[in-house]
Amino acid sequence: MTVGVTRSTYREIDEKISEAVERGGGLKLHDRGRVVIKINLCDFRMPESGAVTHPIFLRAVLKYLRSHFTDLEICVVESDATFARPDRLVTWLGLEPILQEYHARWLNLSKDKTVKKLIDGYVFREMEVPKIIEDSDCLITMPKMKTHLLTKITCSLKNQFGCIPYPKKIRFHHVLDGAIADACLAMKPDFCIVDGILGMGGVKGPDLAVPIQSNVVVTGNDAVAVDSVCAEIMNFRPNFIGHIRKAQAVGVGRISHKIVGEKVSAVRKDFEYNPLYASVLRFAMRLKRFHDRRHRSGC
Repeated sequence: MTVGVTRSTYREIDEKISEAVERGGGLKLHDRGRVVIKINLCDFRMPESGAVTHPIFLRAVLKYLRSHFTDLEICVVESDATFARPDRLVTWLGLEPILQEYHARWLNLSKDKTVKKLIDGYVFREMEVPKIIEDSDCLITMPKMKTHLLTKITCSLKNQFGCIPYPKKIRFHHVLDGAIADACLAMKPDFCIVDGILGMGGVKGPDLAVPIQSNVVVTGNDAVAVDSVCAEIMNFRPNFIGHIRKAQAVGVGRISHKIVGEKVSAVRKDFEYNPLYASVLRFAMRLKRFHDRRHRSGC
């Protein structure tokens, strides 16, 4: 699968986004189509933290869509999560004027109607899929390039986990790799645009770690291949990341890829992940869940 790797800064992204999309294979989209863009609003963090969708990046993508296609119906989406309230974040981050400028609608997926979708997943046999996604002609996932305590990295595949409309998605954290693969199976993105211009690294990702400036945009229509390239850029090995392996196993995409654009070696960054510390923290979290279950059952 083709994966585009393009150097850019936020100052250059208006000019670079077209090249980035084309390097990733281009959008299979027609005039008057219905487009859904899944952004990343995980917490009340400023764009300079690298944790959330940058307004400049969102504007560049919307500008590209409006300049290359006619009469698109564009909807920008995110869902409620345990700690995130995207309806407030859209206002707090100043995204509303950008949406109005490019005639894009905002929708909280947790408030949308859903349809039941049967899947042969690891955790789910049936998933509630927001109707806006099911009815779309093109689903674009637009994640940040970040580390994650539980999954090592969070890019396109993990961003789709955020499409699950249930607010308390934390209840799936003990089976997170499988749940991510299932979400991608039910809501497979048609195109991925990963903002690695400013991401986040360190063991406290995806919201409390340190900003990492990679000045790169990674694109493609295969989320598994795209995230494999992102993992390599972040100095991880894709085959050692559970949700990437599981997403490939259920048919979401393929780890193997062909890169168009910059070589990974030319843009690679150390995202400062501490495997030993992360393993200890993950073990502590599993121990706490075990203790809580025993306590609730009266053991």
